[in-house]
Amino acid sequence: MKSYIITFMLAILCFFTQETRGQQFVSYNQIENGNYEATVHYSSTTGQKSTYKLIVTVSNDAVTTIHFNNNGSVHTGYNNEGYIYTGGSLTFSRDYNSKITGASTIVKIKYSNGAVQQFKVEL
Repeated sequence: MKSYIITFMLAILCFFTQETRGQQFVSYNQIENGNYEATVHYSSTTGQKSTYKLIVTVSNDAVTTIHFNNNGSVHTGYNNEGYIYTGGSLTFSRDYNSKITGASTIVKIKYSNGAVQQFKVEL
């Protein structure tokens, strides 16, 4: 009886090994990770407002970096300026065929002195 159980378990193991061997990783991102040109509407607590064409980095359907034309940037993760980066998750607009026609998000940068910068990003 033990040999039948062992044989049965080995057969199941071989079956599952063969089934998963050919599978590939499937990405569920709406758009590919990478750099995109975006229209960025900037506003701050000082009342300053501007609109720019900038490059943004998208990773896993979120804007993770906004690159400025002076080689500076704001980004998620550790930074030397002490700001807190929040937001960035993209919302997608689609046409009647469900094709993505655009994406947008809001990124807020909060500084320790209370200043807040807001970036409305449109891809």
